[in-house]
Amino acid sequence: MHKRLVKGFFFENAIKMLSAEGEVHVTHKDEGIYKTWNIEGLAFSAGLDLRKQEKFRISEYHGYKNKYGDGQHPDDAFNLGKCKKFKFGKPKLLVSQLTGSQDQPDREER
Repeated sequence: MHKRLVKGFFFENAIKMLSAEGEVHVTHKDEGIYKTWNIEGLAFSAGLDLRKQEKFRISEYHGYKNKYGDGQHPDDAFNLGKCKKFKFGKPKLLVSQLTGSQDQPDREER
């Protein structure tokens, strides 16, 4: 269910609202079954390109609270474990065609 929401609702609507240089940030667990989600592939299939990925640091988000969002206790917090922050945007080639810019894509941090 959540995987379908990320692709079919979040990413597919985000690309319609992004400016040429805008970004969508997604935080996602990077261990166990969650690795099979293929967040990059979901974003790509919605027309977004990965601009950068980095380790998620909860200290950068004052007031951040995670929750399950589903099940018997949807508002309960869970152990974050190993997470990444993904930054997606419109493809640079498309942006340059639309704006006339010749900027090169940024290098990804892995």
